[in-house]
Amino acid sequence: MKTIKYTKMDKQEIINILMTGGILAFPTDTVFGLACAMDKDTIRKVYKAKGRDFKKPLPVMCDGPEMIRRIAVVNDKAEKIMRRFMPGALTMVFPKREDLDDAFTQGMPTVGIRVPDDEWILDLIRKLDTPIMVTSANISGNGSLLKWEDVYACMHGRINGIVTEDARGDQASTIIDVTSDEIRILREGPISLEDIKEAIE
Repeated sequence: MKTIKYTKMDKQEIINILMTGGILAFPTDTVFGLACAMDKDTIRKVYKAKGRDFKKPLPVMCDGPEMIRRIAVVNDKAEKIMRRFMPGALTMVFPKREDLDDAFTQGMPTVGIRVPDDEWILDLIRKLDTPIMVTSANISGNGSLLKWEDVYACMHGRINGIVTEDARGDQASTIIDVTSDEIRILREGPISLEDIKEAIE
């Protein structure tokens, strides 16, 4: 597979890649991401490219609360957190809607979703009019990457394309579980549990 280099100006070509079952690496507001459409066959390509365990579901990116509600069940506490921290460096694990195919959550009853603080990505999602699956663009087990050259070095030949611009952040998003009344932190990141608790008091 040839990995083609793109710039952010090549948005239509990038949209075409995602719409036709390709996978693409692009910079986000946190770390570099590896993206694909919500398609059963396509997500397998992401697992293969990363060497990721198939038991671990892929996170999803949406353009805002309305799109989140298409695939997740959002309680009142989660609504408050969304209003305070989205878009931003926070991934929230929600109960999935019953009509969301188990193939997109690897059989788990939950789905992890983030709204990136990046207008280019948000516009991409709006143009697709559907959530996209985005995980860190690295080989599983290795650290997250920020520079496009580093991503290209490890993903060249594994993915269809890469956007040649560096990520804006320096660490992956905070992950919290909002499936119950007790908010649990699953991965430390830029947003602390104290910040989140403060937002819902």
